[in-house]
Amino acid sequence: MSKINLLPWRDELREQRKKTFILISILVAILGGFSVFAAWMYFDQKQSDQESANQLITTSNQQLDQKLKSLSGLQKQTQAIVERMKLIQNLQAQRPITVRLIDQLVRTVPSNMYLTKFERVGDHFTIEGKAESPNVVADFMRNLGRSAWFRNVFMKSFDAAADNKSNPTQSSVVPRVEVGYGSFVVTADLGQIAQVTEDQMASEPQTTKGAAK
Repeated sequence: MSKINLLPWRDELREQRKKTFILISILVAILGGFSVFAAWMYFDQKQSDQESANQLITTSNQQLDQKLKSLSGLQKQTQAIVERMKLIQNLQAQRPITVRLIDQLVRTVPSNMYLTKFERVGDHFTIEGKAESPNVVADFMRNLGRSAWFRNVFMKSFDAAADNKSNPTQSSVVPRVEVGYGSFVVTADLGQIAQVTEDQMASEPQTTKGAAK
């Protein structure tokens, strides 16, 4: 029986397996590198998208802050306009009342006295003038107290004129100056009818405005 030498065949098989292993290792390494690169690209894209979203949110917040500041400024302007309108409405409501008060005041002044000052602070009045005697002021106070536009009439003071024939001529603003008249100060409060009328007239512009709508 002839002898067969299998060593060269085994060496070739071993060499072929070695090459196959190296080739597989290279392919695995390439595939692993590609997988790592693909994963890095994926997460980098995700990070870029998240940064873009964060930037968009930041920009939107800044725009909202600016809009809120503008809205706050508009609210202040609106409030100022509303306050101004209320002031104008109150002034318009008080104009007819002032005419009524002056008319009632003129009707109650006796012929032997005259007024030099008529001042109103809120619902309180201060009336100053000159009269022939305290009795004349008392008549004036009674007449004023009968009016529905005044109440709580009170004479605060009466100063008789000094007995001096050389009294200087007073200002031409007050006609028919009487040297012998004494000075008086009378206080009064706004009557109930005037208060009700003012409240009604102050609410009329709002009612008319609502009806127009």
